[in-house]
Amino acid sequence: MSESAPGIRQNPEDPSSRLLSERDYLEPQVPVVLTVSRLPQRLDEVPGAVTVIDRETLRASGARDVADLLRLVPGFSVSNSFEEGASAGSYHGLRSTFPNQMQLLVDGRSVYSLHLGGSVGPGLQTVALDDIERIEIFRGPNSATYGARAFKGSINIITRDLVDTQGVMVRLTRGVGGDGAGINDWGVRFGGVADSDPASIVGDQVSGLGFTGWRLSADRRLDDGLQGAGGPVEVRRVNARADAYVSQQDQLSFRAGQSWIESWIGEHYDFPGLHTRGMTTSYAQVDWNRNLDVNADLWIQFSHTDEQVLERERGTMPYPPQGSDGQGVLYDRSGRTSSTNLLAQQTRRLSPALRGVWGAELRRETSDSYALYATYQPYVEDFARLFGNVEWHFADDWLLNAGALIEHSSLVEENELAPRLMLNWNVGKTGSATHTLRAGVSRAFRPASMFEREADVRYHDPRTGQEVGYEYDAALGDPSRPERVDSAELGWLADAGTAFSFDLRVFQERVRGVIVDRRASKIGGQLARRGRVFTYVNGEDFDLQGAEAQLIWQPWRGAQLRYAHAQFTSDQVIGRSEQPVYRSHSLLFTQRLSRGWSFSLWDYYMDERIYPNNIEVAPPHSRVDMRVARTFNWGSGKDVRRQAELALTLQNIDGADADDVPEIRYQRRVFLTLELGY
Repeated sequence: MSESAPGIRQNPEDPSSRLLSERDYLEPQVPVVLTVSRLPQRLDEVPGAVTVIDRETLRASGARDVADLLRLVPGFSVSNSFEEGASAGSYHGLRSTFPNQMQLLVDGRSVYSLHLGGSVGPGLQTVALDDIERIEIFRGPNSATYGARAFKGSINIITRDLVDTQGVMVRLTRGVGGDGAGINDWGVRFGGVADSDPASIVGDQVSGLGFTGWRLSADRRLDDGLQGAGGPVEVRRVNARADAYVSQQDQLSFRAGQSWIESWIGEHYDFPGLHTRGMTTSYAQVDWNRNLDVNADLWIQFSHTDEQVLERERGTMPYPPQGSDGQGVLYDRSGRTSSTNLLAQQTRRLSPALRGVWGAELRRETSDSYALYATYQPYVEDFARLFGNVEWHFADDWLLNAGALIEHSSLVEENELAPRLMLNWNVGKTGSATHTLRAGVSRAFRPASMFEREADVRYHDPRTGQEVGYEYDAALGDPSRPERVDSAELGWLADAGTAFSFDLRVFQERVRGVIVDRRASKIGGQLARRGRVFTYVNGEDFDLQGAEAQLIWQPWRGAQLRYAHAQFTSDQVIGRSEQPVYRSHSLLFTQRLSRGWSFSLWDYYMDERIYPNNIEVAPPHSRVDMRVARTFNWGSGKDVRRQAELALTLQNIDGADADDVPEIRYQRRVFLTLELGY
């Protein structure tokens, strides 16, 4: 049920079947967002600013992974490097080595990497773009809905409905470019649905009970890596889904899959040098949706994820102890993690003007890595969360969103509370555009990850087994305070459906205790200054203020323009740069032409910024992409389902720019994609 709110059975004749407000049916052209507050809401009713990347935009962009698409979102900076796990994006410059301050969901299941300190990078590679219907990005603290990981916002990747992926699809991509930018991708998908309509009701019986549809997809993403990086990057995925109606009120959805990432990294590492990292992630997910009555529904989700990382290489230590040559020392970053999650939530319309959602979540996370923690005993953390949100239309043009989440961690002494209050005022119309003003406050938090609390990375002599060096020692730091952010924002949404939409967000945030890495003295430390290691501490408090704007406009038939702009300032982020204000923008123009042709042009710019090491300053980054495609029917007969698309994409036309570190650059790439569907 990726196209509807969890647990809500859709009946087009009955507005209550989706628990939306009356205005959703009077003005259905306004998009519905499913995941911001756990209530399905129109864009003019959500408690904050949202970017929705739909399927049409996804295809027009020419992107090969989800991380690239985040360039369309105001305030995001993106790295395509796999040096630190996988390509990823960070919001408003609050980026650690592993970006871990956004909650990332795929169909409502949390997919951040435990092994990489909560990084969203590997999770962004969970599903192929072919299977994605849309992506919802909430820009602003969202712990009131999702807890610790939603410190700076949330991303939900929503996969396509089974009805839309019937039949067979095959996709092939081949490409070339400067400095080893070869591309060799493929994808295949099979899908089907039952003949009968499971939502049709005859008397007191539901026709078509039982199995209703299925999908199986597999794909590979392979290229030569970025200019200056270690070498090829390969991502392989397989994902399956099956749905069934088991009664008039109950639907079950089963999902399972595995992703495998292998990348060559370490070209610029003194130790151990060039080597590979392999990451394998497997998951299973079951969703049970039950209609309690016309005003209420229940959603229960159970999921389990296993993650395995294999990264071992022998090399020569840069600072071996006296009497040792430091050769053959094992560099090891391998380990296993798992997470098990149980979620239950109920949505209810209490009156024509009042709706609410409430529920609870239990989660267990386990990390087992002698290489990272110098112990064979797994670290286990249990989370318990209670949450609730109400939407109250207390006057004709006024709406109040009030919500809160309380979270308990077995490794943190105090419970954390994240409240939110947002007021939306429908001012009126000018022409076909409806104007909505927003004002609100919220609080979010993020406690230290397991690695930030317990990291203990040691090196051993290959002959004697004795400890000869250290790189991380969390015991030398003390990130005891959870990160916290208090946010106040004002917003203006002008929306005229598909023809025009403009969203402005102005914000002021007080950020406290952001966890940062520091160098600490320790005999045998292996950092650039001998005798020092990494540890983690709470950094200084600082203010972050700025503005974001997002425009979606259809200037003429068949055309669409998407523009995103962000600027902010912060002493913490800009302190090492002479630039007082950080700016970025993105512009995507698409045009559908006659005879199945289409054209798109994408421009992205990012100001000078601080690299993840918080020492070096990266120069401004720009990128221009172009895509030309033609869709046509293939095969004999009159079966309109036999369609194909041939697309030519040119990336980074304006030349290579520095990416994750100064030595690694995103080069020009040209690739051709052929997709056949039946």
